[in-house]
Amino acid sequence: MRLIVVRHGATQHNAEARFTGQSDAPLSALGVTQAQAVARRLRFVRLSTVVSSDLARATQTAQEIIKDRPSLELRLDPDLREIALGAWEGLTYAEVQSREPDALAAWRNDPINGLPPGGETALALQRRVIQAFARWRNTESESALLWVTHGGVIAALLCHVLGLDLGRRWQFRRDNAAITEFDVGAEYVIVTRVNDTAHLEGAPGGAPVEDRQTL
Repeated sequence: MRLIVVRHGATQHNAEARFTGQSDAPLSALGVTQAQAVARRLRFVRLSTVVSSDLARATQTAQEIIKDRPSLELRLDPDLREIALGAWEGLTYAEVQSREPDALAAWRNDPINGLPPGGETALALQRRVIQAFARWRNTESESALLWVTHGGVIAALLCHVLGLDLGRRWQFRRDNAAITEFDVGAEYVIVTRVNDTAHLEGAPGGAPVEDRQTL
């Protein structure tokens, strides 16, 4: 199975370096442009199934990809949501540091089991990503399965298939509208590309630089 994973286009929260988590921020104008660019990049790829996180920024990106493919139906999977950041959603890193320095320090010191107030641990995120991966793998053999999802999901999946400690997830870039791809067999998973943004070169705004402190 060919699994293509696309991160959603940019939002205003991304531009302002705000924690987004599971809050339902829509695409910005730049994000729509990026979604259109990734749609053009994938226009000749035969897609069998398109699955998106049910958060607006992901579904909007997915809709741009499929809008000229009337035979494709968009399927939603809540397991592909970004990590929940609870009380910190909508805040900048500086605002969280000012309001809850101890909680922020604890979260940074334990990147696997630490969690924001009312939020979710990275381990819990990875467990639902693994659950989604097991559910969808090997469902198609002759055409590609497309996921449209979030940076945290992509990093958790990469750590899982490569056997890496989840605390190393920050070592993967996951730019807005980037493509990561896997060749998935019954007994193997091969990573074929990571954070491919060639389709964004020359586009208005260019390929964005991810702020590692926000999700």
